[in-house]
Amino acid sequence: MAPGLITTKKFLTPLIALVVAAFAWSAWTLFPPNLAENQETASRSEKRSRQNTYFGPRNCLAVLPFASGSGRQDQVFLSQGFSAELIKLFSLTAVQVTARSSSFYFSGPGGDPAVIAERLQCANLMTGEFQAYDGQVAVTVRLADARRDRELWSHVFESEMDQVFAIQEQIVGEALDALGIDRPDTATRSMRVDTRAWTHFLQGSHYLAQPVAENFSLAIDAFQSALEIEPNYEAAWIGLAQAWLAYPKSGEAGPDRGEQNSAEKAEEALERALAANPESSLAYGLISYIRHQVDWDWPASLEAARRALELNPGDAGLMSQASLALFTLGQFEEAQDLLAAAVERDPLNLASRLRLGLVQEFAGNYEQSLTSYRQIIGLNSAFPAARAYRARVKIIQGKPESALKESEQEVHPFWRSYSRILALSALDRKEETMSLLDQLIEDSGDEAAFQVAEVLSFQGDVERAFEWFERAYDQKDGGMAEIIGNRFLVNLHDDPRWEVMLDHLGLPLDWAAESH
Repeated sequence: MAPGLITTKKFLTPLIALVVAAFAWSAWTLFPPNLAENQETASRSEKRSRQNTYFGPRNCLAVLPFASGSGRQDQVFLSQGFSAELIKLFSLTAVQVTARSSSFYFSGPGGDPAVIAERLQCANLMTGEFQAYDGQVAVTVRLADARRDRELWSHVFESEMDQVFAIQEQIVGEALDALGIDRPDTATRSMRVDTRAWTHFLQGSHYLAQPVAENFSLAIDAFQSALEIEPNYEAAWIGLAQAWLAYPKSGEAGPDRGEQNSAEKAEEALERALAANPESSLAYGLISYIRHQVDWDWPASLEAARRALELNPGDAGLMSQASLALFTLGQFEEAQDLLAAAVERDPLNLASRLRLGLVQEFAGNYEQSLTSYRQIIGLNSAFPAARAYRARVKIIQGKPESALKESEQEVHPFWRSYSRILALSALDRKEETMSLLDQLIEDSGDEAAFQVAEVLSFQGDVERAFEWFERAYDQKDGGMAEIIGNRFLVNLHDDPRWEVMLDHLGLPLDWAAESH
């Protein structure tokens, strides 16, 4: 079990930080940063008076969700979808564009632009309004430097609906000019499709962005409707693959979807996306995800992730996915650098920040790791596992008493129990740990076999640790991607079964914790 999407008892492996731009059902969606109070109470003058406030690099840009000009709630998917597609187009330029999962936190009217800019660590904010009516479209867009309260560019577009893609391209080009950034040598173009297909695609993306079980089936239907009109619609094939990967049947397609499992259906959709566009970065990113999370083919996952980044180096979700593959293979420094860059583009994605802290722990950068977790707590004190993971680091640092205090402040029951057992084990309070571990196994053994093995290894119970690793393997526990470099597993390294397990998982046998 690895940090990521949260269920009633545990984290599932992060589907996604790739997710960020591509997968909208990440843990951030369920446990967003708690910024509302600060947003309401902090005045613009107070924020501007702070000398050390960071507003990001000069080339940063955050596209906030456009308002619906019609005022109709059933049309919101069009306005938000239009702005989400602008984010994708900007990611293909020299702009450091803020990922959707952070910029879309600030939806709805109101909000101090200077406060929003500070939270997003980006001074340049794009806002707008989108309205479609009777085959026509009206788009109002404004680009401003929120730090200085200065408008950089604004425009009102009115045209027929089939010109919506040209409007997107014009917005990108003129915004780059206003920011003083060169336009790409190759045109950054939206795919011209039938606007009916585009509307179905945006509807499917809207369903997919809301992690409610029934919405995944609605998303599938919407993407398929788009593809009936435009069979070579790359973005719709990508969306369909995402929906199949999220389909809430634990890999089963369900009686109304046929007998083929959902991962296979996702792969087929990705094949069609690549047939439509052999240089589809998001298709390669999703292939990397499948190789990592479903197939456990870590080298193939890294290969696909690197290809995705070659095609679109500015996408935060693709950076995050590549870091996941690197992390599993023990390439911690590169994984840390990539994930830090992803977090810079997606500062409010707390799931990515949590994973950054874990990568920093495995890289041996303990103070950086503690800082990452502290930043999460500052944004949302109730975010699951942040305190538990701080406890892990303090145990490694030889501070078990401090680790125990951290575990007692953990809000999530599973992670509180897990980290408390580790801290008490470090304090050699064996009797207390025995009953707590028995309870953890009873409550979560079917879901958290990896964590049980980790605890047993730390306690020196090598035999039972390997038994639980076998269970973790059988349960397809995502934590099995966190073996290389894990300091809580060092008691297993001298056992011949250790290398057998690494070889079976396709992990590097020559990695040594002492060298990192």
